[in-house]
Amino acid sequence: MSTVDGMTRAAATVAVAGLVGASALLAPMAARAAESCLVVQAETGSYGKSKLRWLDVGSGTTSRVTEPGYRLNALGYSATRNLVFGVAEGLSRGAHAVTIDREGKTRDLGPITRSGNRLPLWSPVAGVTAGAIGGNSWYLLRNGTLYTVDLTPGERYLRVIRTVFLRPITLAHDVNDFAYHNGLLYGVSTTWRGKGAVITIDPETGKVREAEDARFPPADVYGSVVLGRDGALYATANRIGGRSVLYRLDRSGQVTVVLSGPPLAGSDAAGCLTAPEPPKPEPPTPEPPKPEPPTPTPTPTPTPTPSKPPSPSPSSSPSPTPTRTPSPSPTPSSSPAPPSAPQVMPQPPVSPPKPSRSAAPRERKEAAAEVDAHARTKEKRRWGLTALVLILGGGAAAGAVRRAR
Repeated sequence: MSTVDGMTRAAATVAVAGLVGASALLAPMAARAAESCLVVQAETGSYGKSKLRWLDVGSGTTSRVTEPGYRLNALGYSATRNLVFGVAEGLSRGAHAVTIDREGKTRDLGPITRSGNRLPLWSPVAGVTAGAIGGNSWYLLRNGTLYTVDLTPGERYLRVIRTVFLRPITLAHDVNDFAYHNGLLYGVSTTWRGKGAVITIDPETGKVREAEDARFPPADVYGSVVLGRDGALYATANRIGGRSVLYRLDRSGQVTVVLSGPPLAGSDAAGCLTAPEPPKPEPPTPEPPKPEPPTPTPTPTPTPTPSKPPSPSPSSSPSPTPTRTPSPSPTPSSSPAPPSAPQVMPQPPVSPPKPSRSAAPRERKEAAAEVDAHARTKEKRRWGLTALVLILGGGAAAGAVRRAR
């Protein structure tokens, strides 16, 4: 090992210490149970189309399998869009960008072009084998060349904006997938020099570093690489011992087998997918209030308004005619009897309306005065009749005295 190689290995070990460090402080992580990490993995058989598997690498369980209809590779998960981007091969003009949503539906976005080209004859990223997304940058790798595709909406969307050559090529040549974390790409090298070693790639400079104490079992190709939330690195060997095997490398450097299956001609994965938000519970429906019996509204008592007394209607009855009294015949032996007073039928007075309780004292006095005036009129009439009888009686007596002489 040269001095330069020794410095490279030391720097790589420091770079991945946060991922798979072997210090005593990180040793207890080995006994920690694997956390759930849902990924979308593209699995391709010999010269066939890919199928998509929704796989929880923490438990090794599959929740869904779909068939998009073409070969997929270089998958990357965009957490901001909650979409998986992939490169579809075998379509017009080479490599097309495809999105995969959580329900498994795919959408073809057209060919990936170079910035400044509108209708290229062939996509510059055809044949890429590794992919990962960090922010709005989609990193694609083919034969030691790293391409950066812009995912920012605008004129440069799905355009190659940077090309970087990786070095040393002896570590980067057979990297078939990687995962993005804190500005670095983490992959597995299967070259004669790497032999399953975990490597980091700086996408800005293209520098490749190897971690000494982070290594998977030797295999021809590790097609799928995903970084879990607990710091563990998951990698799928497409063919090892006649099987495909998914391994987990925890932060203590311990490797365990998650699951195995039939051998694969190609694979790639992206994740961990953001857990869907749980459905918000509907607020409980309040019970309708029981109808209360209507409260009777008291009817307001109207205030009596004093009304004007009705005007007396003129009497249609004729005034009674007084009866004529015959003059008495003089009797010589007795005094003449006074004639009976004529019967005069007075006109019945109109009864005034009874004053209401709320009538004013003035109205009561006026009604009393009217009654007194009527009584005095009757008294005057009686005295007048008495005087008339006396006058007539006196005259008759005087005539009888004269005749007696």
